[in-house]
Amino acid sequence: MTRYPVYLEIASDGLTMAHVLDLPGCAVRAPTPNEALRRLPEAIRDYCTWLRRYGEPVQSEEAPFEVEVAGESTGFGPFNPGDAAALFPPDREPVTPEEMEYLFRLMAYARANLLAMVRDLPDDVLDWQPDSQSFSVRRLLRHIGNAEEWYVSRLVPPETLPPEWERDEDLPILDFLEMERRTAVARLRQLTQEERSGVFRPTHWTDHPEEPWTARKVLRRFLEHEREHTAQVRENLVIHRRHLLDRLAAERGGLLEQLTGLDERTLTEVPAVGDWTVKEVLAHVAAWDRWVLREMKRMLSGEAPDITTAQNEDAFNAANVPAWRNRALEEVLAEMQEARATWMAWLETLPEEEFFRRRPFQGDNWAFPGWLKVYWQHDAEHVAQAATWREAQGLKGTSGPKAVLLAALQAGREELLAAAAQVPAGERALRPVCGEWTLKDVLGHVTDWEWLDVEGLRQMADGHAPQVELVGDREGWNQAHVKARRDQPWEAMWADFQAAHQALVEVLQGMRQDDLSRPFPGVWEPETTPYAWALVILRHHRGHAKSLRNEGGVP
Repeated sequence: MTRYPVYLEIASDGLTMAHVLDLPGCAVRAPTPNEALRRLPEAIRDYCTWLRRYGEPVQSEEAPFEVEVAGESTGFGPFNPGDAAALFPPDREPVTPEEMEYLFRLMAYARANLLAMVRDLPDDVLDWQPDSQSFSVRRLLRHIGNAEEWYVSRLVPPETLPPEWERDEDLPILDFLEMERRTAVARLRQLTQEERSGVFRPTHWTDHPEEPWTARKVLRRFLEHEREHTAQVRENLVIHRRHLLDRLAAERGGLLEQLTGLDERTLTEVPAVGDWTVKEVLAHVAAWDRWVLREMKRMLSGEAPDITTAQNEDAFNAANVPAWRNRALEEVLAEMQEARATWMAWLETLPEEEFFRRRPFQGDNWAFPGWLKVYWQHDAEHVAQAATWREAQGLKGTSGPKAVLLAALQAGREELLAAAAQVPAGERALRPVCGEWTLKDVLGHVTDWEWLDVEGLRQMADGHAPQVELVGDREGWNQAHVKARRDQPWEAMWADFQAAHQALVEVLQGMRQDDLSRPFPGVWEPETTPYAWALVILRHHRGHAKSLRNEGGVP
């Protein structure tokens, strides 16, 4: 069985970098040494899969192996730009020209992976930041190149560095990366035997003149650094996509909430937008969701999009909206939900490279993120129109079709889940996202209120006034229930979160339309209805979705 020696760099707060020196470029960053060691097996398997794709002779990712800690270095970290990095005993071994060529080959693979992800990114994606403290993709790429120039400078006198580096700041980012790597490798190939064997402590351009460097450490850091930041670039794109999807979900949730409390006649017979009724607006929204999926698929296959439709919206609407005019409201709602769900499911299958790629057609550059922006703006426009219409008509209804209520609840749920997706899996129970509450606390809190609502709805469905746990001190009730769930595993909370919503939907589906507006003595108000209780859950979901977006700084 293969045994991999592992070398640990441990910062004063426990933050750890674990390095597998036998697999150049294989490293893991984690909050603690134990967590780093726990993550290493997956990182090793991924590394072997990576090199096998390029035909390198490494063990199969399914083959058994062990890891053992061969050394620890403390006092390093937090592993930010400019921080000192450890020199491990194997780093002191001289590197041969043959070994260097092998490592250059691995560096070429790593660079190819990075370029495949960023080569066709639009400028607005290159410059997008998850938050004010994070690097944009463009800044990460510039950092990768600058760091590699600096690594080379650890081994040779400054006056022998490539002259191209003195005027590289104005180069376009991809030209910069190409030039930097080409000249860095050329300079490294010129290393003397002494430079390939020695230990150096350069004092220029560093805050750590005591830090030792060798050629082997430099080459190791080339690979580790690029692979780590390539993963960071991908994570940046993942977050960007989640933000776009979150905004889509938020506007769709707002659109459907605007329709709650309105009776079927108002929704299907009263003009709301020009001559269109609300039902016709929904058919129009569904038709455009179907269209964008079709055109995105065409673009993915290399075909040009049918922009004549986008340029002649009136003709498209005239061809699609009347087809649903004599269909039931419930059918139109189902079509709208299905059209959006199908589009979103297809988008989820796209890797980041395809989702963000710039696609030149007919003299213009197209990109899927731009289309998502158009679509959330489209929903937002209809939200504003619906709000204006309701106010102008004085529409203050307190009940409406069950199909609309269920669709709004589903959209509110999807909005909450899209906002929750902004929190990385490893931080769901650790990072505060709502005051002191973590995401697990928030979703557990939502679950507790949903079960309370389900209990009251079940009682009203049986013809009885709701008799649920009285929540006089809501803040105290919330804190007590969050505390009760504090030690609950995420998986158990998530299962309960899902079960509570399924129970809510089942109760509402089992009620007749007239049951929804039946009045009962209230718990917190003089009178209530099942419809009003369901709206509480809808607004609760959407309120916490908005809070998560605000806390996370989502644009």
